Amino acid sequence: MGRPGNRNSTGYRSIFRAHSFVLAKKQYVKKGTEFCECCIFIKILNMKKLAIALGGGGARGLAHVGFLRVIEREKIPIARISGCSMGAMVGGAYALYESAEAVEELAFHFIQHPDFEAFNFDDFAAMDNPGDDLKSKAYAVMGRIKVGLSLFKTLANPGIYEEELVEKIYSNYPDHAIEKLPISFSAMTSDLVTGEEVLLTKGSLRLAIRASSSIPGYLPPVKWGKYLLVDGGVSNLVPTQYFKDVKHELIVGVDVSRSIRAKTDLKSGVDIMQRAENIRNYHLTQLKVSNADKVVRCELGNTSWADFKQADDIMKAGEKTAEQLLPWLEKNL
Repeated sequence: MGRPGNRNSTGYRSIFRAHSFVLAKKQYVKKGTEFCECCIFIKILNMKKLAIALGGGGARGLAHVGFLRVIEREKIPIARISGCSMGAMVGGAYALYESAEAVEELAFHFIQHPDFEAFNFDDFAAMDNPGDDLKSKAYAVMGRIKVGLSLFKTLANPGIYEEELVEKIYSNYPDHAIEKLPISFSAMTSDLVTGEEVLLTKGSLRLAIRASSSIPGYLPPVKWGKYLLVDGGVSNLVPTQYFKDVKHELIVGVDVSRSIRAKTDLKSGVDIMQRAENIRNYHLTQLKVSNADKVVRCELGNTSWADFKQADDIMKAGEKTAEQLLPWLEKNL
């Protein structure tokens, strides 16, 4: 599949000098320093690039599109992207297209595709985040029943959804050799055989994205050499620690998982299990991102991981997160 919209674009690498020049000039003017080309050239030589880790979170991960849109608008150069699950889907596409607009088009192409409805995300969303009114609660109960019945398929199959359907849907994702992408990219996965994290840095981009977003029990695992891979969120939700300490890079992690602010309305076993999983993910992520220069959290409230109908609002939340990060970036780049 070619680039959405077939628009022409110039990559960061070919226009890095122009972008750096603009950023450096802006910083010097704001600080009241006399502007001179020699000073700017020195600033360019010392300017840092971003190494961004985009976390998993299902539909919540669409916030990464908005986040990258702001980074692109501000012409901040990106050296590397690592992603987990939806973060890998968004990050891999951006590493290929170098355009948030193109990634957004691809995302909506997925969401609006007829085959996408077969995933029944509305049922998962209703179960995950039921409303307070009677109708919403009834819909949530029905969703849980339907999802529960679907799980019977896993008694004889590796996932609720069959390989044929998954391949058909992921065929909409562009394929390319990871090692040849314009921006360095890696996808976080988890190996069921060894129990280890596996960071994919070369090979098929499409297959790597499938592996990184293969939710255990729902989508079948992906065979990758000696590995049997599933969603990277099983072991590493925001993969910053694989970025080595490079002098001219800032490591930024973008976390779209739910917060663990005090919660008292835990009335059902499902509520308790979901809450426990959120707590586990939160503490695991805190350990994993300790090497990052900065970790930002997208405020998405109780938006369900399966609520793709909120795509526009989720992307706007990602933009807001990036806007709030800009002063820190300007100071540290």
